[in-house]
Amino acid sequence: MALRLVYRSYGGENQKNRPEYFDKRSCLLSFLRSADAVGGDVELVFVNNGPIAEERVAMMREHGTIVDLPGVGVHASYASALGVATDGRWPDTDVVWFSEDDFLYRPEAFSALAEAAAALPEADYLGLYGSSPDAPHTQPGPGLHRPRTWTDLPPWRVGDQEWVRFYSTTATFGARIGALREDLGIFRWCTVPHRNMFRDHDTSLLYQGFEPYSYRRLARDLVGGAPGTAKEKVREAFMAPFMLATNLRSHRRSDRRRLLVGPRPNLATHVELGYIASGTDWAEVANGAREWGAELSRVS
Repeated sequence: MALRLVYRSYGGENQKNRPEYFDKRSCLLSFLRSADAVGGDVELVFVNNGPIAEERVAMMREHGTIVDLPGVGVHASYASALGVATDGRWPDTDVVWFSEDDFLYRPEAFSALAEAAAALPEADYLGLYGSSPDAPHTQPGPGLHRPRTWTDLPPWRVGDQEWVRFYSTTATFGARIGALREDLGIFRWCTVPHRNMFRDHDTSLLYQGFEPYSYRRLARDLVGGAPGTAKEKVREAFMAPFMLATNLRSHRRSDRRRLLVGPRPNLATHVELGYIASGTDWAEVANGAREWGAELSRVS
């Protein structure tokens, strides 16, 4: 089993609320530092959407291969990254990790990922950042819906790390390529009907065979009872039939129900205020990545 790392970069910026230690260079350095610590067969591919700062491109070129996209939409960028892993270049038994460019990684993240993938063959998907029943995302808004028929499983101990069953992760995730190839229809489904977002929580639950939405909520939304402004009520009423179809899409054969696991505490984080993983000083991780990059430059 080999580990393949696919890093997806966007040339622009967005309006997300970032902590002061965030910058894309530090995120990239933390990714490279963690990849550098992995022993064995590791391959890096960078999918760049639009012009990327030359300093970052130089680092990418030094560590892997680059796929350049001509400033496409977010869904096309995501599909291109998924295509890199499923176009036949790598065997189905390999594990691929997809990363967005606004994540930080602890130095041991990818070593732990490779170790868990080898030790837990029953896990088709692996996260380094995600939501579990006892540690939901520290995000604004209501708590996550606990799916019907959800079963809590005992944690797995792999080396020094405890791994648990995750509800969901983000578009930054790991998968066994064979399972991912079979599940591509789910990933495509969950980019609809939004223009600039993924329903990654839904994606994770669907491939595990769980319904993301409570029927009580769907019935409420369909008749205009969703909370919020009149515009928000109309939007939720419009979306309710699609969310019902999403629930139905989750009904899978027992042999196609996947298992998603991740570490507790998380070994990576989305760097956006309100969504930052607990249990780690991420400002220190960012600083350590910059120091590693400076030392790498001195050596080279």
